[in-house]
Amino acid sequence: MLFSFGPQGPHGPQDPFSQFKIEEMDFSKFHRMLRLGLFVLALIVLWSGLNWAMSFYTDWLWFSEVGHEAVLLKIVSTRAGLYLGAALLFLALAVPNIVAAVRVTGRMFPRGGHKLPPHIYNAARNVLIWLAGGVTAVAALLLAAGPAAEWNTVLRYLNQVPFDTTDPIFNNDFSFYIFTLPALEFFRSWLVGLTVLVMIIVAAFYYLNSMLRGEFFALKGPILSHLAILGAFLFVLIAVGHWLSRYDLLYSSMGAVYGVGYTDSLVNLPSRAFMAVVALLVAAALLVAARSHRKELVIWSVGAWFALSIVLGSLLPAVVQRLLVEPSELARETQFLANNIHHTRQAFGMDRLRTMTHPARGDVDHATLEANQGTIQNIRLWDEGPLLQSYNQIQFFRLYYDFMAVHTDRYQVGDQLRQVMLASRELSAEKLPAEAQRWVNRHLQFTHGYGVAMSPVTEVQAGGRPDFFIRDLPPAGEIPLERPEIYYGLKSLEYLIVNSRMQEFNFPGPDGPVYTHYQGDGGVQLSSFFRRLMYAWQFKDVNILISGEVTAESRIQYRRVVQERFATITPFLMRDREAYSVVADGRLFWIQDAYTTTNRYPYSTPWDRRFNYMRNSVKAVVDAYHGNISYYVFDEDDPLIRTYQAMFPGLFKSRDEMPEHLRQHVRYPQDLFTVQTQMLLQYHMEDPVVFYNKEDQWSVPMQHSFGRTETLRPYYIVARLPGAEREEFLLIQPFTPINRHNLVGWMAARSDGEHYGDLVLFRFPTGRHVDGPSQVEARIDNDAVISEQFTLWGQVGSEVFRGILLVIPIGDSILYAEPVFLRPETIDFPELRRIILADSRQVVMHQTLDASISALVGDLPPVAPVVEMPEDEPEPFLRLPDFNQGLRDAVDKLQEVVDQLRRLMQ
Repeated sequence: MLFSFGPQGPHGPQDPFSQFKIEEMDFSKFHRMLRLGLFVLALIVLWSGLNWAMSFYTDWLWFSEVGHEAVLLKIVSTRAGLYLGAALLFLALAVPNIVAAVRVTGRMFPRGGHKLPPHIYNAARNVLIWLAGGVTAVAALLLAAGPAAEWNTVLRYLNQVPFDTTDPIFNNDFSFYIFTLPALEFFRSWLVGLTVLVMIIVAAFYYLNSMLRGEFFALKGPILSHLAILGAFLFVLIAVGHWLSRYDLLYSSMGAVYGVGYTDSLVNLPSRAFMAVVALLVAAALLVAARSHRKELVIWSVGAWFALSIVLGSLLPAVVQRLLVEPSELARETQFLANNIHHTRQAFGMDRLRTMTHPARGDVDHATLEANQGTIQNIRLWDEGPLLQSYNQIQFFRLYYDFMAVHTDRYQVGDQLRQVMLASRELSAEKLPAEAQRWVNRHLQFTHGYGVAMSPVTEVQAGGRPDFFIRDLPPAGEIPLERPEIYYGLKSLEYLIVNSRMQEFNFPGPDGPVYTHYQGDGGVQLSSFFRRLMYAWQFKDVNILISGEVTAESRIQYRRVVQERFATITPFLMRDREAYSVVADGRLFWIQDAYTTTNRYPYSTPWDRRFNYMRNSVKAVVDAYHGNISYYVFDEDDPLIRTYQAMFPGLFKSRDEMPEHLRQHVRYPQDLFTVQTQMLLQYHMEDPVVFYNKEDQWSVPMQHSFGRTETLRPYYIVARLPGAEREEFLLIQPFTPINRHNLVGWMAARSDGEHYGDLVLFRFPTGRHVDGPSQVEARIDNDAVISEQFTLWGQVGSEVFRGILLVIPIGDSILYAEPVFLRPETIDFPELRRIILADSRQVVMHQTLDASISALVGDLPPVAPVVEMPEDEPEPFLRLPDFNQGLRDAVDKLQEVVDQLRRLMQ
């Protein structure tokens, strides 16, 4: 029986043209429509090409301006080469097959009963040939975009650097899985899609030709041979896919382990190799069918492959996993669990983690305070949220300024290392009055932000406002800032033009606005009419072309946001969530941390289903005035960054080339630390049995701050590690047992000097209880005096907000610190009113850090009296708290006498 497709009647096949008179059609119109369609396609391609040329030209100018035009050339040339090569490869496969189909059908003629006139048949057939050619051309243009988009995969394959580490299953270097395998898998899958599309075009051509001949489509003769040969090539590609899929088992999630497990080793590995052989046998069977015209060979061979794919690929592994593995899973998976633990710790840099024991003494005494004055004087009181609100109330000066984000850093002030918080004053041109929203104002005059506000984290002015190291306009304070203009920052309009005939607004002075002209190198010079035309086209703004304010000396600045600037040059690097500002050498800079990542690291469990390998290999520095960007490599042992260095010679610099005034402000990035601490919740358990049973599962503490409960995020502090010589800038994360609230340890990442990147895990003794943040919060809530003060404040029109509770290691003890803010109900203007400190013995609350420390060691009462009350409150209302406080003071003194008597009696 033949394969045939078409309408069926009660007496057999019907004439497909019984309702369709092809001889009545005017094929000259079809030819005109085809020619018109090809002309429109050519116009579309031409217009797309012109747009691409414009975009490439302006990109070339921009990359040249930042000094990284070689990066653009490498990317564009690689993409263009891949696009052209892919299009030619598709045509090399498609065109011979279409020509073969044309020749096969050329030897076939309309059958006698419904024979078309020769000129009608030839005209219809020519239209079909043109149609097949047009579809092939369009498919070549579209399909070639896929390989062009994989330029990064191809370049990494061509420039790969070995990891010098092999997997325990296939004994291949990890570079094979990270660089070679993705390239092979993509190329194979693209060829599969290409082959299937060619088969569809050829089959459609045969089918339509059959209609023209008045016949029903049937797989027989040369048609069967042709499609069978294409099918054989397809199954060769399928066989390659089966073979390569063996390596994908290193990322298998079946069973208790991520990576090759017992079922994968016993069943999936051999079955996938076997299926590769089966696919090759099917390809051979299809070639035999092409020669012998035996259609049943096609059916049985393809059917057998399909059935085996289901049995060996799904049913058999599921049965083995359920009946053989799950009843004794730990015994069968132990070795595979060990592989997963080892490689996951290695992939996320946890193999470099140094583990120590911390005594976690409960109380903080005078001796501990004296020995750790550097830590005490840097206890962080301000949180990012309240400080940002305060800056936007007292340091913005004009409606068109905004503080976008607060960053944490450390500076040497005098002879002390001080932790600070700072925020850049960004320009928000959209906040100009409606009548000032003119093109000249938005693009020529209001061009930049100005300066920063910087506050020490430990100091509070009278009234609960932050103190400042840098403040006001122009900037003044402890840290010199001679070039405060921010042309490149966290916020920007689409484009700006500097050095025009229009003066640029600099800052509001006491006698009126102060203006300036840009004197830097940032931006592309609009030195010709052609450049202005190109940018007018790119930004769809004719004012760039016709404005009389724009001169040949003017510069157009765009991609001014630090993150966008970074991503445009290095789209292959993952950036940290924020770039942070640095005041150094009298100027403003931005440091953007960047990561090399992959999801192809063998046997490593992915984080958040995104990647399973991460390194902070690069720190990019952007000059806030000039806009130049430099990339410094901080992990030269990372094979991924070494591969990128081979891909783009000259792009990356050594960390030793970073100026010292910037290196002092490099910090361990919070995003990487967050990923590492999240993975460490399980992967601190290195014993496979303990890991499998989750005997020591950890979690991140929960804490209540600013009216909501959330996980305690990692935080920066200046402190001295146990055994260290001096204070340093640390990133801290405490841990609790899962579903418990007590602390079991904390992890620190070091950022200073030769210790940059060192990770230390401090475990607490298992037999000692150490309060976690939620337990300390409960102790604060249960303190009757503190709760009374919170209630009292809430009755006078203010909201009480408790900030983030910090767990601070201080010598062999643990100190807890939490700021208390009052915020008026009518305005976002929080004021820092109290500092709560706690150790294992007591909770204290005073107005200043020094007073709270004195109270903690017994030199002052535990809680300060309420003194900040509205002036218009009636006098009797004020006397009650004073009376209560006096009573509490008397009780405290009496308790001290009782305690002294007890000690004497002992």
